[in-house]
Amino acid sequence: MRKKLRVGIVGCGKIANVDHVPGYLRVPDVEVVSLMDIKPAQMKKLNQNHGFNARPYRDLAMFLTSGLDAVSICTPNRFHYEQTLAALKAGLHVLCEKPMAASVREATRMVNAAKTAGKVLQINQSLHYHPTYVKLADLVHQGKIGQPIHVRCLRSGGTTPDIGWSVGAKWFVSKAFQGGVVLDIGVHMAELMQWVAGEITEVAAFVDTRLKHIDVPDNAAVLMRFANGATGTLTLSWTTPVGGGYFEVYGTEGTIRQGFGPEPMEMIRTGGKGGRARTTHPKPGTQRKHSQRSFVDAILGKAPSITPGELGREAVALCAAIQDSSDKGRFVKVKRF
Repeated sequence: MRKKLRVGIVGCGKIANVDHVPGYLRVPDVEVVSLMDIKPAQMKKLNQNHGFNARPYRDLAMFLTSGLDAVSICTPNRFHYEQTLAALKAGLHVLCEKPMAASVREATRMVNAAKTAGKVLQINQSLHYHPTYVKLADLVHQGKIGQPIHVRCLRSGGTTPDIGWSVGAKWFVSKAFQGGVVLDIGVHMAELMQWVAGEITEVAAFVDTRLKHIDVPDNAAVLMRFANGATGTLTLSWTTPVGGGYFEVYGTEGTIRQGFGPEPMEMIRTGGKGGRARTTHPKPGTQRKHSQRSFVDAILGKAPSITPGELGREAVALCAAIQDSSDKGRFVKVKRF
């Protein structure tokens, strides 16, 4: 009988409770044995919420030497880089929350550190595990709407995450903790646009802060150029009175539309009977794998990670280009590695 992987959780807040720990509990090959947080109450609550008794630590060095095989980094953004490097140096595999870092330079150091250590570095770019977006990407990649011409994405909300998502988590809206709508939401949506339609080469962006009590961006409007000639627009906001969103891909032979609510996916293809466009509603596939299963499979050598450090670095590069363009007031190239 194979020994279970011993996993530890760094940061015991919202994302650990709703994603990482439930994900590990669905994997037979794993046991969560150690927790690390500066707030003992958070660790106690996590243990109680999920019915186990993982050992709590307030010191990272002691936590990393508690007999672990792998860790999930679920802390605020500013800690991802240093904590990931520390875990890799300790000989542990790492599943790190997005964004993996605040800069391409830091992300590259993380990727290289994982290679040097011979360990798995996976980034929790969660849309790659969502059946809806897997299906949407597959349809585009299969040529169901021809070649992509334009991608349009809106993601907006009426509140900041510390009010609507994780109540009281002020780090989301703090520059000191690398918060803001670009690194929080843009890291998902810009990367989704690239995953679906191809490499983004250049962006022009306007990034703004409208709320007076925060010091990070809460709005962004972005134009994109793709290597294949397609264009894109990305709109992000934490200040719309009524939140909403959509993701649309326009191709040479049709269009795919998906809302961010319960609406079904819509695919409209040209060349139907009598020359009329034909509308269908493709159903998402079943979830083949979730993030923690992918991480464990990569550790065990069963399959490569679906969202390795290199993919997380692409997402960081896109976010960095968005901010750089806004700062310079012109189109900028996406700087790669």
